[in-house]
Amino acid sequence: MTHVVVGIIIKNTKPESYLLVSSIKDFGKYTGYYYPVGGHVDEGEGELGALKRETKEELNVNIIKAKKIVDTDSDIKNQKTSWYLCEIDSYNFNIDSRELKDVGFFTKEEMGKMNIWPATKKIFKKYIFNKN
Repeated sequence: MTHVVVGIIIKNTKPESYLLVSSIKDFGKYTGYYYPVGGHVDEGEGELGALKRETKEELNVNIIKAKKIVDTDSDIKNQKTSWYLCEIDSYNFNIDSRELKDVGFFTKEEMGKMNIWPATKKIFKKYIFNKN
């Protein structure tokens, strides 16, 4: 079983906006869909270390705070996903164009009109949008 870790990054604007990326990688029917930044946990690597590494590699920003939300089964067979709520040191990105097609901050309203990865939709609905 593979293990993926993702970080939900919230920009405290009015209304709040959420950092989502779209990969160049072919994900079959989910190709081009948006999801939080993250990636695979390498052998011998901890979740937080993997999340920090992936965020640095893909966006060239540093995670300064992270709190685990939940572990879930993935939309991908034989994969576990660990979800974190994160703060980063800068909103000035330098994306890795070899991995990412697009990155941006999107409001809840904008996300409702986008192709969002199904697991991401579920987590946002349960843990982010209904946090009160």
